[in-house]
Amino acid sequence: MPNQLQDFLTLSYAELEDLNLQAKEQRKNRVPAHQIQEERVKYLADNKQIKAVTVMFSDLEGRLHMLDYDKKFLLKSMTT
Repeated sequence: MPNQLQDFLTLSYAELEDLNLQAKEQRKNRVPAHQIQEERVKYLADNKQIKAVTVMFSDLEGRLHMLDYDKKFLLKSMTT
């Protein structure tokens, strides 16, 4: 029986790979940035199992940075 406190989105490696390949294809096909943004925001807003978004990047010196954002905060900040 799944724990109700852990009702969050989980993706298998294959599902994550498919999403990444779709994103890569969009970049290759030069899909306009606003169109990609609209699609990602809709996915984020419509999927109730997503609770937060983690952004990871490295700076020019190679240090890894990780930022966690609450989904509601992120969506609200995009509309203002």
